[in-house]
Amino acid sequence: MKWCKQYLKYILYYILLHQVTGELVIQQLHIIFRHGERAPTDTFPNDPYINYSWPGGWGQLTNNGKLQMYDLGKSIRAEYKNFIPDVFWHKDVNVTSSYSERCRMSGQLFLSGLYPPVGTQIWNQELLWQPVAVRYLPRTEDTNIVMKVPCAKYDAIFKELRQSPSILALEHEHEELKKYLTKHTGSNVTNMEDVESIYNTLEIERLQNFTRPSWVNDTMLATMGELAARNLAFYSEVPYMKKVKGGMFLSNMIKTMENSLNKTDVTKLYLYAAHDLTIVHILRSLNLIETLKPDFGATLIFELYADSSIKITYRNFWKDTPKEYYISQCELSCPLQKFRSLLSDMLPTDYTKECAMEQGI
Repeated sequence: MKWCKQYLKYILYYILLHQVTGELVIQQLHIIFRHGERAPTDTFPNDPYINYSWPGGWGQLTNNGKLQMYDLGKSIRAEYKNFIPDVFWHKDVNVTSSYSERCRMSGQLFLSGLYPPVGTQIWNQELLWQPVAVRYLPRTEDTNIVMKVPCAKYDAIFKELRQSPSILALEHEHEELKKYLTKHTGSNVTNMEDVESIYNTLEIERLQNFTRPSWVNDTMLATMGELAARNLAFYSEVPYMKKVKGGMFLSNMIKTMENSLNKTDVTKLYLYAAHDLTIVHILRSLNLIETLKPDFGATLIFELYADSSIKITYRNFWKDTPKEYYISQCELSCPLQKFRSLLSDMLPTDYTKECAMEQGI
């Protein structure tokens, strides 16, 4: 009962504070964050660290990645201290993760920084932590975060566009780089997806302060980074692909926001432990970026206010100052219904129908 009084006391303080200051009152938050720094998921035959024993295993969070997620949770609490209650209440927060272990662990670490136990919620004086549920779906059922549910029409368009004149020209432009990488890595590097895979491994090894191979230089890495970002963008290359990928998330989020405004959803905070592609899909569906390579811990935030307006902010690195995004034909603070209207062509209503091959491109 004591914790309940603490919670009600906080809510009363929050209401009075904003009545006095006249500030816009946050109604609901949606926070999408990339998992923390991880070990590589792949390597190449000539990688000098191919036999390195990564603590936790390949693709798992590094200790630095764990700390990133914990600190990110703390920083979000500090930033939204007047909105997120000090006392955890299960109806306040909904946490969804990708199926991958690094995302599920990132979600738990984020929550440990966001919701340290207070008062009667402290159950162990030597461990200031409390459990918070993290939900996830298998990758083949998830249309919101991983977006790997089979989609025949998407796959056909993806395959066709890989052979489009613009993509073939881009691949041809970097033919010498791919030959160079093939020679030195021992891998058969034929496209920008292969380049991204090698770039990711080299970048993670750099973060670990490993000595880089002698054939690697800064200019080459910069070009590889650009190709890696272009490869991520390719997964939402045309409007239909944006609709099927990021559009599904936006459609679900808008419905949730509408439910919050009409008081049928009391959840204050929606958290999504996700991947770099998740963030790229969403931002490209909003036509806010051309290319982007989100860093570990990159964070995209949608703020819904009680006056029904929304704001979008993004940090490419979790310590960065938030960048505010403007939606085309809308103010920085965009009314939700106008937001929905502007995105009407990008919001799917039925994933199965959208993926049916009889639908026109």
